[in-house]
Amino acid sequence: MQWALWAFVQAPAQRDYAGPEKVEPSSSPKGNAGKGPAKPATKPDTDVSIDDVFGGGTAKPAAKPPEVAKPPGTAKPATGGELTMDDVFGAGADTGSSEAPARGTEPAGTTTARDLEIDDVFGGGSSQPAGASTGPTTTVTTTTPAAPAAKQDDAGKGKLQSPSEQILNKTGGKLHTRFRIISSLHYDVDRAEPRKISRNENRVEFYFAYTPNKHVQVVGEVDPVLMGTNQSRELDDLASQVYIQRFHLESRAAYVALTDIAPGLDIKVGRQIVVWGTADKFNPTNNINADDLEDRPLFTEPIANQMVVIDYSPLRDRDKLFFQGVYVPLFFPALLPPSAAAGLKDPYAETPFVNQSELNKITYLQEDYLPKNPKLVPTVFGHVEMPENKFTNGQFAFKLGSRLGEVDLSASYYYGRHDIPLPVEAKTTMVHPLNDGTEPPDGYYFRSDVRLIYPKMQVIGLDFVTQVPFLGNMGLWGEAALIIPEAKQFHIDLPPLPGGGVDVTPNDNMVNPEAFIAGPAVKKQPFLKATAGFDYTFGKHVYVQAQYLRGMINEFGAGHIGNYILGGTDLIFFGRKLVFRAFGLVDLPGNNPKGKGPSGVIAPALLFAPPWGYVNFELGSFALLGGDKTYFGQKATGSSIVYFKVIGSF
Repeated sequence: MQWALWAFVQAPAQRDYAGPEKVEPSSSPKGNAGKGPAKPATKPDTDVSIDDVFGGGTAKPAAKPPEVAKPPGTAKPATGGELTMDDVFGAGADTGSSEAPARGTEPAGTTTARDLEIDDVFGGGSSQPAGASTGPTTTVTTTTPAAPAAKQDDAGKGKLQSPSEQILNKTGGKLHTRFRIISSLHYDVDRAEPRKISRNENRVEFYFAYTPNKHVQVVGEVDPVLMGTNQSRELDDLASQVYIQRFHLESRAAYVALTDIAPGLDIKVGRQIVVWGTADKFNPTNNINADDLEDRPLFTEPIANQMVVIDYSPLRDRDKLFFQGVYVPLFFPALLPPSAAAGLKDPYAETPFVNQSELNKITYLQEDYLPKNPKLVPTVFGHVEMPENKFTNGQFAFKLGSRLGEVDLSASYYYGRHDIPLPVEAKTTMVHPLNDGTEPPDGYYFRSDVRLIYPKMQVIGLDFVTQVPFLGNMGLWGEAALIIPEAKQFHIDLPPLPGGGVDVTPNDNMVNPEAFIAGPAVKKQPFLKATAGFDYTFGKHVYVQAQYLRGMINEFGAGHIGNYILGGTDLIFFGRKLVFRAFGLVDLPGNNPKGKGPSGVIAPALLFAPPWGYVNFELGSFALLGGDKTYFGQKATGSSIVYFKVIGSF
């Protein structure tokens, strides 16, 4: 069943101060940089990934650990000569020392004199935030400036430093910080009545990583968030800030890292994010952290959770062989969009039955019987059963990774739960007599209470990523997950009518009233989810990417897995000061009921970085296409939106 989810004239001259001056790509490991095999920490500047459409950072290859930061070089002065394409469109990634250090090469929380990254444009929500773990933890060393403080002051005379850089220098490279302010607004333009401002988020991010010595690192992040839309509906609500100004705190990191407590052994304990997989954004092997699906442009942003992470690398070259083990004592569910409840409460929504016999019955009930008998349409309420906070309900996972020649690869195992709830029971009760002369106050004669659970599962995963030198270093990646689920039945009570229920098999020439419809929703049969894709950069100004997806993030169980094609491009101008982007996702016709056809998503965006730095703007849309009961056309997907975002970083 498709449940409850629907979600870039010439570059200005180098300035004398440090700050963001261009829109940068994320850290996807793929792309034809012309620099040899895939290395997550050295992705070319022009290589923009699908993460730039659906969220912040990318899922880096598991087999490549982060490296120690190197300070950015001094910008080269402009030189004369003939007019070139760069003079017209702006320099691309090959701008010498003025290029920002590759994302992932800094220690967690490093803030250097570089441009604001594309992750910053999308609000920092990424599948791999600062401090997220993808493999072995690199030895934590106290990062010291490239030169003594006095020499740095001389070299940087006349330059303005951001507060983060000042803190870094004053602490001798021990305290890395990041400060950002993000404000975004969503406007419903279709599939909503009335059209309105549906979301306004204002976020302040405070991040730090303190490394007092080579064995200890303390990392934390606190994000106060103010949702600007007023949710008051009753008079009493006007007396509470809870409804008028909705405020909450988020934390994507709060952990202590102990490095090299034994040769090659690192341990991190506390609130953190662990990202697995090599594909862009759609990672079937990545199940440790729950997904944040509430903000659609930040699709599948991970939610931090309490855990213990152990990394062990027996070899000096850590990416040659590494082991990672994770234990998560507390289950945390996915954060769903508001449209999820609307999808559940729609009595005509597709149901998760597997067998055709039950599907035929529910189809007759929804498409024939209920439209002719509107009084039998129930009002629906959802009730979620959360797993108890017991050690026996904890999740654990481990991964073995390596690099063989030019290929990074890993194998993994996960035991835990699917983070999106599955309906297993719908109880129907009559709340107003049908033969009563008066109508019920809310218009409903029946009530349906749906019980939802989080089914257990085991996941066996494989992934790889590489670059193909003889194809211009085209990036290739793939990952697959064999999921072994816990079998679950779905039981739906039919309206309790005289005679014993409703005849939902009218074509069998028998009067056979049934009181319920019951059948398997999830079979114990293992099923496969997979992602495979490539990307390529043409020169400095055009980037393309395509992926094949088997199984969307919310799909679960054999018989419920669809097939999708994703593709997109970036047109890059003015040295990445301006990026025009368009990505699309379409489901294949076989995913949807017969005759319903395909459905899809189109996500164009315009990103702009003013020459004065420190701020980025984004204007984009998230358009949903498709008919009723198609994957992207169902009510649970929500509305099509236009959004605007501004990000300040210092």
